[in-house]
Amino acid sequence: MPPMRRRFVSLAAITLSSLLAACVASPDDAARLSAEHPLDQRSSHGLVEATVSLDGPELNRGPNDLSVALRAAEGAAQARLVSVEAAMAAHGHRASPTEIVSDGEAFHVVGLDLFMSGRWQISLGVEVDASSDLVEFALDVP
Repeated sequence: MPPMRRRFVSLAAITLSSLLAACVASPDDAARLSAEHPLDQRSSHGLVEATVSLDGPELNRGPNDLSVALRAAEGAAQARLVSVEAAMAAHGHRASPTEIVSDGEAFHVVGLDLFMSGRWQISLGVEVDASSDLVEFALDVP
């Protein structure tokens, strides 16, 4: 094989392995979210503690429904879920739910379409009084 072609093949292999590494699960840093295993996560600035539960039996490729309970660090403050975004940075994919509904105790995230297998970064936008914060976690979609 000529040296230039060998270099190209090596570069292509390195690029492909980097893309695959960005999409493949790393068991130490992804949330294990299922109906039996909710996720408890503090927001970036510590304004809220969130409990995220899967409404179905297991996380699937495609639409998923989540329940999010928020507890403000300041006991009297009211926390609100104002946005949900999912991103697969390696491919530039983004997803948002079809709606976010509150039942007074929890917020229900309906139709978050995680349409590709691999690592998705989830960002929950929350507000407490006049302050904004984020709850972030990774999910590995089978």
